[in-house]
Amino acid sequence: MDDGHSLLPGPPAELRHSLMTRFPAARTRLLFIQIVLGAFLCALTGAALWRLAAFAPDPLGAACLLAAVGGLLLLPAVIHRILMLFAAEYTIAASGALSLRSGSWREVIPVEEIEEIRSGGRIPDSIRKAAPGWIEMWHGRVETAEEGPIDWLATDRGRRLLLLVTKRRLLAVSPADSTGFAECLTDLSGRGSLEKIESVSLQPDSHLAKIFKNPPALALLAGGAVGMTGLGAFLTAIQPGLPADQPFRFDPSGTPVSLGDPLRLLILPMAGGLVWMVNAVIGWWAWKKGQKPSSFVLWTASVLVAIGLWAAAVSLLSTG
Repeated sequence: MDDGHSLLPGPPAELRHSLMTRFPAARTRLLFIQIVLGAFLCALTGAALWRLAAFAPDPLGAACLLAAVGGLLLLPAVIHRILMLFAAEYTIAASGALSLRSGSWREVIPVEEIEEIRSGGRIPDSIRKAAPGWIEMWHGRVETAEEGPIDWLATDRGRRLLLLVTKRRLLAVSPADSTGFAECLTDLSGRGSLEKIESVSLQPDSHLAKIFKNPPALALLAGGAVGMTGLGAFLTAIQPGLPADQPFRFDPSGTPVSLGDPLRLLILPMAGGLVWMVNAVIGWWAWKKGQKPSSFVLWTASVLVAIGLWAAAVSLLSTG
């Protein structure tokens, strides 16, 4: 890795693009929080699944089922945040470009547009307080009465926080080596850009993020998940009060002709959960391919299946 202080103007074009200094984003605090949260979710999910497997179904088992499902749904989000933290970095190229990157999200700012770098006490406390919370902190826009809107591209609001004042906006960044980052930017600004740099902003939302930002899609996905999980928790909680021989089939006159263990009722939410998972994955794939109507049909089907399974369970219980 080349040191930004040793860059000299005038190397060949193919060499200029290779001369760059990378500054990882400050991530110790956020990474610690995410790892602890992930470990807690893993422990919670594991303990809940063990309780479900080791003991007979009861109300506590129903609570464990809810905890296990919640942990399994939240854990991927935590893993995604951890991966994004490892990928977050700031790059200063000898050509005169400052790049900010995290996954598919990327922004390029010409160094010549940076007019001032503020740090320490020169950054008002109001900016630090307006930052996103410690769990989700990375990028977004914050509003302050003193400075107006600030594009937040930072993972720390403490001593590593820097405020870049450009010709068009304010940016908050937080490289792990904030001193070296500021010195490298200042040095490159003094030397001048080697070529014309255009501003670039690539902030694509993932397809999953777009789904979550679509209220109807989110409602259908959440409705199916809540319906299946709620049915499983309900049937788990009432198991101790069910008759030893639960009726499952009836003749035309309504007389039970097939009796069995009430645990068989749990097949309903298990099958429904599998349907929801398959439809969720295929629906996401269809959304990714631009076939949103197909996604809505699949997710609506999951909700209808959940309603049908609830009706079947209530019908069996009421005649048992």
